[in-house]
Amino acid sequence: MPIIDFSKLSFLLLLESHELKPFDCGDKDLNSFLFSKALHYKKELLATTFILENQERTIAYYTLFNDCLRVEDTTFTSKSAINRFLKTFLSHPKRHLKSFPAIKIGRLAIDETFKGLGLGRLIINTIINNAIEINNHQACKFITVDAYQTSLLFYERLGFKYLSDNDKNKDTRQMYLDLTQYI
Repeated sequence: MPIIDFSKLSFLLLLESHELKPFDCGDKDLNSFLFSKALHYKKELLATTFILENQERTIAYYTLFNDCLRVEDTTFTSKSAINRFLKTFLSHPKRHLKSFPAIKIGRLAIDETFKGLGLGRLIINTIINNAIEINNHQACKFITVDAYQTSLLFYERLGFKYLSDNDKNKDTRQMYLDLTQYI
């Protein structure tokens, strides 16, 4: 397993001028997105991808886009469940906010060679720090992700919570991290 000095790492914004290095996270869809869709999403202003690389390989990447965490009747099992959720985040829940500004993690992948070194945590901390910085210019309450079943424990350990139990048996589950605790 390679040794990585985290203090010397920085993520680069993926631009058309960048020549991608080899990358394989073990997931065809995540690999394919990086090589065939990430730049198109950037060009179309749909999502932004950041990469981490050394001289030989792309070590990891993540893709972000703006999101809105919606509180809908169909998301929760009852009105009281909605009210409990809203009371958790709002000082005045009676104002009936039904959507909250968020940043969505669209993709997050680490090359197989570098898994298990804490890079996932580093990426999430980077996203949190950037989201806090964004809050100096525009509001952002949550970081959201539609997490694959295989990644649920990773996000749970980093403080993400499930929006509801309605998607319990689906391929992905909607999760969120409240940024208030970091400000």
